Amino acid sequence: MNMEMEGFEQELQALKDTYAEQLPAKLAQIDELWGVLVDKRWDEATFNTFHRTVHSMAGSAAVFGFSAMGKCARELEISLKAVAASGEPLSDAQYEAFAVQVEAIRASAQLPDG
Repeated sequence: MNMEMEGFEQELQALKDTYAEQLPAKLAQIDELWGVLVDKRWDEATFNTFHRTVHSMAGSAAVFGFSAMGKCARELEISLKAVAASGEPLSDAQYEAFAVQVEAIRASAQLPDG
């Protein structure tokens, strides 16, 4: 392996380590936003922030070594996108399904790649 590639891999590992260190805060933010949505039963601004947060996690998790979490976040993000497009508040069934998906994100965060 040449020095340039070795340096790149070290930088990538440092980014992965930083992501892993920040992960508890990211998960706490998702939990907090989800809690507000559950408590209020519907808040469009909170929903939009929740959707963006899950979308960001779906896009970044696999890059930084959390493929399973990224997959779970992507599945939830797709469902949230459909809700956003409908313009309707969450149904009781959606609250139940999304609660399971939020928990799957949290559980999969414990399973980093390799």
